[in-house]
Amino acid sequence: MILGESVFNFFDELKKSLKDPTIATNYNIVNISGKILYVEGHTGICMLSRQVISFKCKKTLIVVEGENLVLNELMDKTLKITGEIKSVEAL
Repeated sequence: MILGESVFNFFDELKKSLKDPTIATNYNIVNISGKILYVEGHTGICMLSRQVISFKCKKTLIVVEGENLVLNELMDKTLKITGEIKSVEAL
């Protein structure tokens, strides 16, 4: 990478392409085939079990339900959940 060159961010580019100012910029969630959930922007874990994992993203509570769920915190605000993901709900 050349000094001063910006890194491509898929989520930012997608939001720009929609040109919709109401799109939330607080967090990003990607569900990959119901086996992996990738999250950017979480602010803390609220509940952790093999069937339910919940976490906060600013003022939103995200509840993930499934079977054999495993939480892997990748970085400070980024996490990955693996297992049989049945539902993801924002409350």
